[in-house]
Amino acid sequence: MATRGRWFLGASFLSAFGDVLVVTAVPFGVGSETGRIEFTVVFWLVPALAVLAASFAGRHLARRVDRARFDYMMLLLGIAAVEVVISLLTLGLRSDRATLILSVVFVALYAFAKEGIPRLLYQVAVYRYFADGEEYSRLVGVKSGLDIAAALLATVVAAAAVATDTWRFAFLLDAATFVVLAAALRFAGRDPAPEEPAPTTGAAGPAGPARVDASLRTGLIAVLVAIPLFHGVNAAFVNYLPLLNKEFGVMAANTSILLLAVLRLPGMLLGLAYDRVRRWASPLTWATVLPIVFVTVAATYLVQPNAWSVYGLLLLGGLNIGVFAPSDAVIRNQIPGAYLIGFNVIVLRWLGVFQAVACLGAILVFTYGGMNTAWLGVIVAAAVVGGLLLPRVHARNPLLSSRADRDTRVAA
Repeated sequence: MATRGRWFLGASFLSAFGDVLVVTAVPFGVGSETGRIEFTVVFWLVPALAVLAASFAGRHLARRVDRARFDYMMLLLGIAAVEVVISLLTLGLRSDRATLILSVVFVALYAFAKEGIPRLLYQVAVYRYFADGEEYSRLVGVKSGLDIAAALLATVVAAAAVATDTWRFAFLLDAATFVVLAAALRFAGRDPAPEEPAPTTGAAGPAGPARVDASLRTGLIAVLVAIPLFHGVNAAFVNYLPLLNKEFGVMAANTSILLLAVLRLPGMLLGLAYDRVRRWASPLTWATVLPIVFVTVAATYLVQPNAWSVYGLLLLGGLNIGVFAPSDAVIRNQIPGAYLIGFNVIVLRWLGVFQAVACLGAILVFTYGGMNTAWLGVIVAAAVVGGLLLPRVHARNPLLSSRADRDTRVAA
């Protein structure tokens, strides 16, 4: 593996560690201090709204493609600076209200800059700053596996931080990881050369229709359905499993957090060997099957909360990161360059809508619904129906419509 690839894997490992540490320690830290599950839900509602707002920046970003590496580096440094300030304020202001407000403000900025903007432009393309050709494909799988390894370590640290009331220091650790990744982009990264997409059957440009192979179109439809669906179901109840397990008497919250780390190991191992995994089944197969299994297991938990369903959901969470995420990347990297940001905008916007609506529903259930799992099931069912309708909503999109295929066949 080239030096640039090693630089990136090391830096992104630290970044993933910081990400998981923050999104685990902060929500559960606040929830533990206040004793209110609905306060924990807010930490997924605010990012959903911030990501939705970021989706409207796509047109501006499309004009800055040539500055993407520099922009990403500055985003990381900006987030790090904000984190340091927030951490110091939360350490000095210990009241529940101050802690909640400061944490929510940070989460909003974090989600907009780290989860929203990068999903439009950098989520797929960032690897190309450090590798190209065959190494690129290998790097995606290795990085996904290392991300889960980082999540394993970060989750254990987060569990200890919540238990010892030291979770506020997670902001400082996360800030340090962003500085390292920014340094990697600056000193080891390079601007990628423009690449011609392979899976097109004809010329594609902003002014004309995209002629995309049917196999790619099917893959993009699977991604369009799966990403919002995952976030909707997670926002309904899966994100809060440690607290729900405690409420339902399934297991202690700390046990759930530790299991979250342990049961991601199978996904980590598969992510490390993603090149082999994609020989067992295509990226399209993984992108289609994993969401179906995930929703099925989630339904079994809502019918009757039990430890086996928890094990299944946590195991699938690791597989979604280690197998689904690189499968998604492989599929999206085949999109003609002129249409990549446009497709990412669609997915990101619906991700934000599904997550925000599910969070609002969960807050109502936890506040007024008496922790009724039947109402949570209604939210999950709505997410499934909504996800299946998305391809119809965007049936005229040049990447998702079959009209180009029909035109090509007629012309032949």
